[in-house]
Amino acid sequence: MKRFDVLVVGSGAGLEVASYATEKGMSVAIVEEGPLGGTCLNRGCIPSKMLIHSADVAETIKSSKKFGIESKIEGINFASIVKRVNQIVDTDSQNIEKSIREAGNPILYKVRGKFIGHKKMQVGNEQIEANKVFIVGGTRPSVPPIPGLENTPYLDSTKALRLEKQPKHMVIIGGGYIAAELAHFYGALGTKITMLVRGERMLDNEDEEIADWFIREFSQKYKILFNTEAEAVSYQGNKFNIKLKGKEEKLVADQLLVATGRVPNTDILDVKATGVEMNDKGFIKVNKYLETNIKDIWSFGDIIGILPFRHTANDQIGFSINNAFVDKKDPFDPFAIGHAVFSSPQIGGVGKTEQELKKEGIKYKVGKSELKDTGMGGALQKNGLAKVLSDEQDNILGVHIIGPEASILIHEAIVAMKGNGKVEAIKSSVYIHPALSEWLQRAFFAIE
Repeated sequence: MKRFDVLVVGSGAGLEVASYATEKGMSVAIVEEGPLGGTCLNRGCIPSKMLIHSADVAETIKSSKKFGIESKIEGINFASIVKRVNQIVDTDSQNIEKSIREAGNPILYKVRGKFIGHKKMQVGNEQIEANKVFIVGGTRPSVPPIPGLENTPYLDSTKALRLEKQPKHMVIIGGGYIAAELAHFYGALGTKITMLVRGERMLDNEDEEIADWFIREFSQKYKILFNTEAEAVSYQGNKFNIKLKGKEEKLVADQLLVATGRVPNTDILDVKATGVEMNDKGFIKVNKYLETNIKDIWSFGDIIGILPFRHTANDQIGFSINNAFVDKKDPFDPFAIGHAVFSSPQIGGVGKTEQELKKEGIKYKVGKSELKDTGMGGALQKNGLAKVLSDEQDNILGVHIIGPEASILIHEAIVAMKGNGKVEAIKSSVYIHPALSEWLQRAFFAIE
């Protein structure tokens, strides 16, 4: 059995740990069955946001008339859009793999690995072990147990990013951020969209007022069926037939996208063989130092289920390195890690939602501002809502924005919360007039 100083499972954020250990002269093994770079680069935030920009451009062209500009889209070269994005992504991934193989250390095992002991893994025909192990194995699309589904060529979020022929009609099962983003991409480029949402609202992890605002705007563009589930799916004559629970109506479409969340890869990796504890959903349990219950095994990223975004994993890298290799304990704190939904309209959020504060019995104050009431709102001919939640001592508890550039504007709140965390940090700043960011500041001034 070959022994290493460090074993890293997963080639997303885990590559930074491997790089650090290699630079310090340690022997390192990386186990990754898929393309190098992890979910974000290959099948997540990078390709999806590049594709979504094409949808944003299309929407801009369609709305030009209200600015006195007559324009139209002559055609959509869908295959070209997808090809350009995936060529960039694939080249980056291949370059990462090439550099690792040329270096000689780390050693790359590009196969599916399975744990066979505390810090031991089967990789192809070999067995390896290490002094320190980092499980950064990520997640994969969840597949609901819908009768007939697995016998059809349905799309998950990974396949949807590489589809080369634009569908005429796409049914999307799901109402989360992945469903919202991909509906925007396909829909803005001309695909008819029908969404099946199991509950009463989309984006149910968002502040409810923000989610309701999103639904009002989104439902003007796409058909959204709430409290609706697929009972069975079949595929005949290049068409999907979707039977709906409790309804006589049957949907027919040329593409079906299943976007019902993600599940951790702990089962594929057979993490239970290590003795590492997991929760009831299969996510790895870690303490505040990102340590598992087994000595010298750490875990971070999506596989631990804490704010599963690439920027969260990026933040966790430093804590993992410090706690594993540096003689200090450095606790990871998820406070003020924000998120965004890159759909149309955009959403940005950080901190507590209003419904969370109510559930936890925390007293709070609210400030709101609509974009239409600002100078830039008039220029953009768009509306949106900025919402601030604070406590009675004027500490910022949460900020939620829906509207243009929400993914950018939310960073002002993130910086303020990471700084002194006070409402005054925003209120006392002198904002450029009539910049879009005045919209957020007005929400802070409106707190009562």
